[in-house]
Amino acid sequence: MGALCTGGYQMRVQTLRTIAGKEFRDHVRSRRFLALLAVILIITGTGTFSGMVQFHKSLDRYHDALTVVSGEDEPFGTSTSSKPSIMWVFHMIEMTTATLSAFMGIAMGFDLVTREKESKSLKILLSNPIYRDEVITGKALGGVAAIALAVAIALGVSCAVLLIGGIVLSPTQMIRTLIFGLFTVLFIATFFMIALFFSTIASESGTAFIASVLVLVLIAVILPFFAYNPMVLDAVLGEPPECPEEAYSTDISYEESLALLDEYDAENEAYWNTRNTLITAAMISSPAWIYNAATAAVTALPPADDGVQDYSPGTILSTLLNSWYIFAALVAMLVMPAFFFGLAWVKFARMDLR
Repeated sequence: MGALCTGGYQMRVQTLRTIAGKEFRDHVRSRRFLALLAVILIITGTGTFSGMVQFHKSLDRYHDALTVVSGEDEPFGTSTSSKPSIMWVFHMIEMTTATLSAFMGIAMGFDLVTREKESKSLKILLSNPIYRDEVITGKALGGVAAIALAVAIALGVSCAVLLIGGIVLSPTQMIRTLIFGLFTVLFIATFFMIALFFSTIASESGTAFIASVLVLVLIAVILPFFAYNPMVLDAVLGEPPECPEEAYSTDISYEESLALLDEYDAENEAYWNTRNTLITAAMISSPAWIYNAATAAVTALPPADDGVQDYSPGTILSTLLNSWYIFAALVAMLVMPAFFFGLAWVKFARMDLR
């Protein structure tokens, strides 16, 4: 009995591997994938080169011990008192390619199921001795593998541009780059899973694509607009507390005035803490905000002093987890694609193909 179970498990793994491999090859050979990858590589290479130029300028100012000119655009956020970090180049890449990367995930997943529905090939596929969960899981794994390949190529181009510019990443910087790449894969995979979900519930590819883009607009544009809109926040929480004028009146004692000011400070602090918590709670459902917070945590570590010391992987991870909202962001980056894949899995398993 144990041998039969083991043999059945191996057959399912082999079937899953076959489906995932086919989906991976279909993705990397498709014109859509190659076109989007080419655009991302162009933007990534250009952004890396621009960031490298700015890094050298900041490094020169650091070495010359000059004061940052007031009002000058300083993308690395450095001054002469701190050495600039080349890792900020990757944060700049994230800022310029995030929307396009999300669109790439949608473009890869919106017709994975609907295309086969429309061509009637899904019935033929499922008429073979395979399980439905193997099909949908294989499609998901093949897509994520293609996304990982695209991210690896983009990071390889960035590292090549840096190397041409005379910048060699240290082992720890390479680890941080790999972590950055992992976050990027999870970010794109989230929108890929969203598109895959709509592909399972929609009858046509066009409907799945429009629904996926609407979700992208909702969580990337509309949600931040309302989450940070002062009018919306004031309507929910009320206006911030005002400093009591009687605290500065000469008709009360100094102790009474001090008590009023202390009470105002406590109310004001509680109000703004609640306001910030509300914004964070709303934005935690936005993959773009999560991705930005997570990658900023990776790239924001200060550089080692002249290469004498460096940050270990343990230090990097402890820095990422040093505050609850960063920890929540990292958890959400894993939960969100898993959540939408679960929805797609359940829907596909119950799909009526008659």
